Amino acid sequence: MASNAEKVAKFREMAKDKSLPQDVRNTYLDRANELERAEYEATKPKEKMAMAKGGAVKKATKAPAKGAVVIAIGMGKPKGKTMMNKGGMAKKGKC
Repeated sequence: MASNAEKVAKFREMAKDKSLPQDVRNTYLDRANELERAEYEATKPKEKMAMAKGGAVKKATKAPAKGAVVIAIGMGKPKGKTMMNKGGMAKKGKC
């Protein structure tokens, strides 16, 4: 019995045969993709990932336990105009 990797290689090689109709070649490629997907699903990590702003992936965080105290520092509005203003350069007072 051939392993999945050998079957995938065989299907991809058969799909390169130009004498076969395009539908048959596509079927071989579909079978190879199905085998690869099944292998991936069996070995992929079970850990959940969450999307962060900008598309970066970070680990999903759990909510704090009931009765836990959460301290948020720096959550208020900044004093003065030290933040980016309408997409321009960061301003610190008058330049």
